[in-house]
Amino acid sequence: MSGTGFDVAVVGAGIVGSAIAFECARRGARVVLLERDEPGVHASGAAAGMLAPCSEAQQAGPFLDLARDSLTLWPEFAAGAFEVGGVDAELHLGGLLRVALTDGDANDVRSRLRWQHDHGITDGTWVDRADAAALEPALTRDTAGAAWYPGEGHVHGRHAVRSLVAAAKAHGAQLRIGTTVDGPYAVVDATHVVLAAGAWLGDLAARFGTPLPITPIHGQLVALADLPHTPRRVLYAGRHGYVVAKQDSTVLSGATEEDRGFDTTPDPAAAAGLEHTARRLLRDAEHVHAHNTWTGLRPATPDRLPLLGPLPGGDGARVVVAGGHYRNGVLLAPATARGIAGMVLDGRTPPNWEAFDPGRFG
Repeated sequence: MSGTGFDVAVVGAGIVGSAIAFECARRGARVVLLERDEPGVHASGAAAGMLAPCSEAQQAGPFLDLARDSLTLWPEFAAGAFEVGGVDAELHLGGLLRVALTDGDANDVRSRLRWQHDHGITDGTWVDRADAAALEPALTRDTAGAAWYPGEGHVHGRHAVRSLVAAAKAHGAQLRIGTTVDGPYAVVDATHVVLAAGAWLGDLAARFGTPLPITPIHGQLVALADLPHTPRRVLYAGRHGYVVAKQDSTVLSGATEEDRGFDTTPDPAAAAGLEHTARRLLRDAEHVHAHNTWTGLRPATPDRLPLLGPLPGGDGARVVVAGGHYRNGVLLAPATARGIAGMVLDGRTPPNWEAFDPGRFG
């Protein structure tokens, strides 16, 4: 033990770990953020930064509640980080079109809207082909309509991590890069340890005494060239993929999902598929092609819900888990940070987090 006397040591400086470090530090805790590589170089750096709770959730319940809560937190969260750290996360809440490319897709989208409305979630409304095109001139005219979610949007994944790290440091947190954590007391003297190591969380938790069921899911994202029109809204076509434009006019198409272990090699066939997605979603996009690609490993649990709470079988007052966010780490970062900070600094578990208990798998 180093004798530094930190209140919180956060292991992993992706979007989730960086958010937790920021939230704890701005509440006055002495924080150290530990990262083996560089902040945001893994899944967070290969994310489109989608903030789309009504498209990501397949049913009403704790995950949708957490996602919607987190979306409402993003404006203050991004503004607070920018104010002290000076790095813009590039938050855009200009709306999302859940596009139906076929009549079958339209049935699925309408069914999604029905159960959302049945549960009092009235964010989305159905718009026909003409209205969808009016909302987004870059959208292909060959659609079967769309669901319009005016409050959803995106942030820049890599810039958001940079923003949160800068803000955490401005509040006094230390960042230690090149740090490998081999066990509970290997690195620092901290009252609480938060394990937020993304796809590597399962192995890290095992070093702390309890392995967790995390599977790395390979995801690929491409940047597009030769676009005749740049979309202003997020265009999300469910299983077909999505297209989103960033502040620097980079247009991204994503994202693939493959169970390939820890292999992060780009797949040319996957890139071609993402180009095809863009051609289907965008108007006059016959010649669009990818000019850059990113890959990352999404941390997936068996039920695709995050792991939020004390490490099973360990010292629950000391070691807390924040991982398994799968494809929603960016979306869930603010709510995760607020909840985990409440756990470690106040001893208070957020309501309705039972579904995310890390001990639920045995």
